[in-house]
Amino acid sequence: MRGLRVPVLSTAALVCGLALTGCSGASSGGSASGGSAAPGASSAPAPSASSSAATTGGTSGGSTSGGSTGGTTSGGASGGSSGGTESPGAGTGSGSGASGAAKRCTTAGLGFAVAPGSGAQAVGEQGGVVIALTNKSGATCVLNGYPGVDLVGDLTWSLTRQTSQKPRQVTLAPGAATSFTITYLSYDPESNSTEFKPKKIVITPPGETHSTTLTWDYSSVLLQDAATRPGTYVGPVGGQ
Repeated sequence: MRGLRVPVLSTAALVCGLALTGCSGASSGGSASGGSAAPGASSAPAPSASSSAATTGGTSGGSTSGGSTGGTTSGGASGGSSGGTESPGAGTGSGSGASGAAKRCTTAGLGFAVAPGSGAQAVGEQGGVVIALTNKSGATCVLNGYPGVDLVGDLTWSLTRQTSQKPRQVTLAPGAATSFTITYLSYDPESNSTEFKPKKIVITPPGETHSTTLTWDYSSVLLQDAATRPGTYVGPVGGQ
């Protein structure tokens, strides 16, 4: 009887051991490669990795190189937004800064001439001498304001400004021209007044200290150099 019990006990122990081995094998196999645990383990890291990659790629690719290399919607949108908002700003900055701002026209860079049709139409009436200014330099320049004008004869008469006309900035491309007008009141010999016979017109462009000289080829002028509102004055550059 004792010999029979020993195999029974051994068999029972063996069965139990196999059962434990099967349980432990199922447990470790389930966590490593089981059908239900594998999708859970693989699906959780995958979205996390792809999500992280999408975030990194969308930020750096969209803002730094999305426009040039990205064919996706997010890359194109970022590139378009960057091009639409930043490019005009940069263009505006360079245009109004280094190369876009034209310098003031200088006396040396301008050509001066009396325009045809200048002069008074009748004795004792006002006439206009139109002075044309041509940009003879190789770069665009600007003029803004009143020129200094002296009528020179036996004396020098520095003309007052025609304040009824407001100055405006005039931009001259190379070869382009503008003008200003010297309005003068011609002398009437029959009036009880002083005659002034100018010989030269000395012109200083706005903002300049150097002058140029033209010849006065018109009638005598009624001298009003001390008058509060003389009939002889100079208008702004670009004025009518």
